Amino acid sequence: MNESHVVYSPLPSPSPTLEQSLQILTQLKAANKDKPRVLFLPDWTARVCNSCNSDVKAIDAYFTVFITSLKALEPELMNNVTIIKQSEAILTDPSNYWISVINAGRHF
Repeated sequence: MNESHVVYSPLPSPSPTLEQSLQILTQLKAANKDKPRVLFLPDWTARVCNSCNSDVKAIDAYFTVFITSLKALEPELMNNVTIIKQSEAILTDPSNYWISVINAGRHF
């Protein structure tokens, strides 16, 4: 099994803060050196939760600014972080995604 240290980005907002970036960097630094670091960007969740009025361009702009701030603050750390967008991860295996959605729906 390939274990990773996964950190979830905050949901987008029209006014990102430095504190959000510093919190995410702290969480990324907390990983064991032998585990890959992954930053997960919840773009589909942001749309469902009406972040930035569910505007796809605004959500993408937020994540661009957010990642740029992380790279500016800790370039060496961020060179060793894999960044994954939720939409891209889902579309790599949509059948399993929809099966998990159906199972979650059945559970609740």
